[in-house]
Amino acid sequence: MNKYTGRQIAIFTDIHALLEPTVAILDDIRKRGIREIYSLGDSIGVGPNPSEVLDLLIENNVKMINGNSEDYVIIGIAPFGYVCFNPTKVASHKWTLSRLRPDQIAMLKGNLHSYDLKIGGMNIGLCHFANDVRIDFGEHSTWSYQSSINNGIEDPQRQFYYTNSDIQKEEIEAFSQVHLPKYESYRSAKKDPLFGGKTIDAYDEIIQGHVHFKFLTEDEKVKIRTIRALGMAYKNDPIDYASYIIIREKEIGYDVEEILVPFNRDLMLKSIDDSTMPDKSKINRFVSRR
Repeated sequence: MNKYTGRQIAIFTDIHALLEPTVAILDDIRKRGIREIYSLGDSIGVGPNPSEVLDLLIENNVKMINGNSEDYVIIGIAPFGYVCFNPTKVASHKWTLSRLRPDQIAMLKGNLHSYDLKIGGMNIGLCHFANDVRIDFGEHSTWSYQSSINNGIEDPQRQFYYTNSDIQKEEIEAFSQVHLPKYESYRSAKKDPLFGGKTIDAYDEIIQGHVHFKFLTEDEKVKIRTIRALGMAYKNDPIDYASYIIIREKEIGYDVEEILVPFNRDLMLKSIDDSTMPDKSKINRFVSRR
């Protein structure tokens, strides 16, 4: 009982167009003989190598989930007013868009926003964030999740039970009567609902990214596992190590292990410095530039 069946799955998130740590991660995955690989979104945006990263993911048969950075490209930035797209951010978005080929944009348009996995008799939902970043910008947003964790004032996963609930459906329908013709994000969410329209208690575990830090919480219904951004150190993690997780299936259940992989940080920083990106302040902050 509880022996590994041989199935192994590699999962990472929030590459943000950083090529060097992505190369290191995929090389490590390949050496381990793992063929089932998922990226949980924000593979592009902010960083210097969006096109090269997408080509590398395609070359390695990575199943890609769209995060908000991909949605900025395929939906447009107009629906994402909560991001505060000032002129600098608009310029950065246009720069990323200018680096992508038509075939890459077409590929992004065909990607899903979540995947279901059945592992060792357990149900796992993969997504960028368990509140749909296309439509949840208020009390169920990224910022409320971070605040609840940092302040310890409420169950940090309570907000995710809003996703695909009757309350959410009613609110979206009311909003769509006015805004749906304008906001393509609502069209996208209706066409490809997160988790296929299921609520999170249909799963034993949700695995997500988006906020760049790692956090694990669970209740009697579902476990929420937030994994750190691929090339961005978290707390005491050494800054020259990239991160991904491996799920190893057992006869009953599975194990999860975080893998830290060394990469050429100096080359990554040089890629940032040599880039023609109009704004490098955000990516420098993301990679803990000193």
